[in-house]
Order: sequence, then C-alpha cells, then structure tokens
Amino acid sequence: MSLLHIVRVNICYAIMPKKDLRTVVIEKLVPGGLGLGRLKEGIVVMVRYVLPGEKVLVNEEDRKKDYISATLRDILSPSPDRIVPPCPYFGRCGGCDLQHAGPEAQMRLKKAILADNLQRNAGNLFSGSPLTIEEPLEAPEQFNYRQRLRLQVDREGRYGFFRPGSHILEPISQCLLARDELNNVLLQLRTSDTFPELAKHCNAFELLFNPAENDTVMLLHFLRRPRPGDCQLSAGLAHDTNGLASILMQVEGYGLYDPLAQTFLTAPPILSHTMAIQKIKTELTLSWEAGGFCQVNLEQNSNLVNLVLEMVVNGRHSRTLDLYCGYGNFSLPVAITGAEVLGIDAQNAAIRSARRNAEQNGIHNCRFEKNQVTGAVTALCTAGKTFETIILDPPRQGAFETVALLPKLGPDRIIYISCNPATLARDLAALMEAGYQLSRLVPVDMFPQTHHLESVALLKRSSL
Repeated sequence: MSLLHIVRVNICYAIMPKKDLRTVVIEKLVPGGLGLGRLKEGIVVMVRYVLPGEKVLVNEEDRKKDYISATLRDILSPSPDRIVPPCPYFGRCGGCDLQHAGPEAQMRLKKAILADNLQRNAGNLFSGSPLTIEEPLEAPEQFNYRQRLRLQVDREGRYGFFRPGSHILEPISQCLLARDELNNVLLQLRTSDTFPELAKHCNAFELLFNPAENDTVMLLHFLRRPRPGDCQLSAGLAHDTNGLASILMQVEGYGLYDPLAQTFLTAPPILSHTMAIQKIKTELTLSWEAGGFCQVNLEQNSNLVNLVLEMVVNGRHSRTLDLYCGYGNFSLPVAITGAEVLGIDAQNAAIRSARRNAEQNGIHNCRFEKNQVTGAVTALCTAGKTFETIILDPPRQGAFETVALLPKLGPDRIIYISCNPATLARDLAALMEAGYQLSRLVPVDMFPQTHHLESVALLKRSSL
C-alpha cells in the first residue's frame, strides 16, 4: 500500500469542492506537532500529519485571526523521512501524530521544535554564546511503552480514543503504545458480553499495569452510584479476563468504590515498580496510588532520573528543593546521594506516596510537604531559607510565577524538567534575565510516536 494511499484512507477529512484545495510547502513543525506552511499571499497554514519540505494539498478548515487551520488532502512531494505508519488507526485516533516519521526523524523534529521556541522566545539571551541543545535521549522502546492507558467510552459501551480535535469516538481494539499486558486485556474486552453493560455507565476507563505484580487494574469512571447489578457484572468480568487483577470505580461525587467488596475505599490500592538507577548503582522501589499520577514510560523515566542526577552536584548535607515532586521520583534518588531534600507538591495522593516511598526505602534525609508550590516558595523566601540546588518539574503551563522567586533562595544550580517547549522557553528567559546561564539542555523522548517532548535544562548562577 502506498504512502499516499495511507494518507487518503486513514486521515479523516471532509469532502470539499476541488476549487477549495490549496497547495502548501511545509516549512517546519511547531508545538502540537502541526506543520506550518504559507499560501502564496503569505497567510500561515497549519496542518496535521505532514513533515518539513513536503508539498501538500490541503483545504481550509477554520480561519483564525493569525492563521488558517487546514486538513491534509494529499501529499504531492513526500519527505524522505516519511514512513508507512504501523497503526491501522493512525490519522483517525487523536493519540499518535508522528507515526509517519521514523524514530531518528522524530527526535530530530522534536529537537528542532525546541530550538525554534527558544530562539523565538529567548533568542536575545543567547547573543553572546550560541544555543547548544544536546542530542535527544532516545527511548528504549518505540512502541509498547505505556503502562497506563485512558480510553473514552460512548453510550453503547464502545471504547476508544477521540478523533483529532474532536469528541468523536474512534473505537479501537488495541493501542501500539500500550504494554502487551494492557493490550491483552483490551482484546478480551472487545469480545466480552459483560464489559459493554458496565461501560454504558462510564465516560472513560483506565488500565493500569502494576509491574510489581505483573497484572492490571481497571479503573472505571462511573457516572452514577454503583448498584448491586454493577457489582455482579464486575465480579464476572474480573473472573473472565486473564491478567485483570481487580476492578475499581471512580464515582463522580462519591470517591473510589470497590465493586467486589461493595464498599467505598478510604485508601486506594497501591501500585509499584523497582527502578534501577545506574548513576548511584542502586535500585528504588517506588509506589503510587491507583488513579494517582505516575510516569507512563517507566523505562525511559529511569534514564531521565539518571540524567537529572548527572546535573546534581551534592555533597553530604547539601540542601535541595524539589518542586512539583510527585511521589519522589527525583527527591529520593537525590537524597540517596547524601543531600537534605525538601519535596513540595499540591496533590495529597502524591505526598502520601512520596512519604510512603521514603519510609519503605529507608530514606530519612528527605521530607515532603503538601502545599501549593508558589505559596510554599514564597514562605521559604520570607523565612530566609536557602538551597544549593532546586529541581522543578511543573505541569504544561510551566511555573512563571514560581521561577521569579527562585533566585531569592540562592541556588547555585536550577534543574528544570519541562513537558512544553513554549513555557520552557518563557521560564528559562526569566531565569537567565535573573542572572543564570543555561549550561545544558537535553531533550528526552519520553513519548515516541507523538509530538510530546520532555526537556531537561541545567542553569547555573553566572558567578559559578
């Protein structure tokens, strides 16, 4: 099957009159994985599933103030980086958006997106020295790496992912990014008579792989209070599905319900895995609550932690602040090096897990505080506290208000882990204007086949 046939068959688009078709040459990819091109009159066009250098045929979907959102109709001149996407749902499922590029091309494209954002948002700060971005840290696996999967459900009990930019369900039978254990459960659900009856009362469900037990937990997002019939269906489904250890219901307005025990839970079940940390030649067992946050790519997360440890220069009793610390993913490995670590996070579940992880691993030089990060940093500044190293791993919106306060805590180095090149560029600019120099910037391919990119930046105080 040709590449052009793949495009025509798989990518969803509205049938438009031929006169509405426009030819565009793609200049680059931008955050979100969209290709940017220009019409002859100079108007910017954004379109999915394209690669730089390609000449494509598009039709206008929506005209915005500054650009036109377009739909891909055909590829007139394909890029040499273009490959046949292995997933039969590519272009219809809103998850993967880079399967049409090979692994090396994906990393090159993500690095280019990161560089472009930094040059546009903080380029003036690199006038004295060129911006150097290291080669991306390649993921151990290109597929089957996700240990957590969230799927949408419709009123007929069908499950899948939303189509790109919509709330239209695209039913699937498997996901190539999910671990084999999760796909094994999905395939059994497809032929189950029981699951659709339960799913009718959900808007979504999650499959959570538990590495410690080598089994899977199902979390149903239930729209009403469970009834006895739901409990009977759950018991039958758990019994009939190989690899499915338990079923839980997250009930809107009520909490977490165990249909097999027929009771609401005061404490969620715990999932865990053992992480090898080569930098300090040790292993850590980290756990998290079912339904709480955890890293989806555990193997690449281990590489990410080792990278952060390379950037941490900690002698015994040095002070490290870990902001948005989660369940201790960075705090605890850093504490093992001898540092005194304070981890702060706003999520109760994260702090409960972090404290449990410290106790279970026998780590006593690391404490955790449940607090809003900006408020906590403000309080630390007011109290005159100082830290040699600050680590922060904020959500996609970045941490603009927080980074403005960090220099007051006197860190020699700041390690910023980002999942959004745009907000990373903004926040790095603020730190560099405050007297810090960008020492290292490493892209980390945490989510192959998608445009999503983690980046780790090391900033040092200019006097160092």
